[in-house]
Amino acid sequence: KMSETASFTDPVFLARFGLFRFNALDYFLHPLNPFKTKSKTSNEVLLMQGIDIGTLMQQGTGGKPGPLSPTVAEDEYNLALSRLTGEQYELLPPPPDFDINQSQPLFVIRHVMRTNSSTNKVLGIYYILEGVIYKSPSVRSLGKANVTRTLEGLSEACDALGECSR
Repeated sequence: KMSETASFTDPVFLARFGLFRFNALDYFLHPLNPFKTKSKTSNEVLLMQGIDIGTLMQQGTGGKPGPLSPTVAEDEYNLALSRLTGEQYELLPPPPDFDINQSQPLFVIRHVMRTNSSTNKVLGIYYILEGVIYKSPSVRSLGKANVTRTLEGLSEACDALGECSR
């Protein structure tokens, strides 16, 4: 099992392409990314068909000729993903006040198992912060860390009270 503090970065990709909404999934799907599943994902199936957000922005689709806005291209990509089943990575929407043309320091990616167009099970959450990919901590590990911090604080308080009573 991988450490909760593990991370991945590809400085060559970042220097060559930068990191934007339209290529964040491409960056995450890097073959050396240790967080990426070893199974073939629907994202990779779409990529083999020449479908990714950046290509959709440039060329459009059969029904919507390009160029497409980043938002429309992302919607078309998500629609194509929803038609496939199996493991997938989804780029979660940006904050409501986000300007799609601005660079963004944080991207959130959800790993799901899709069983039909409207049903999926979340397998993991990842985030890309300033070009570094991390796995989000589990609820269990967050709870464990909070309990540990609380117990350490209580222990220190008891030690301090013990010193005062002498």
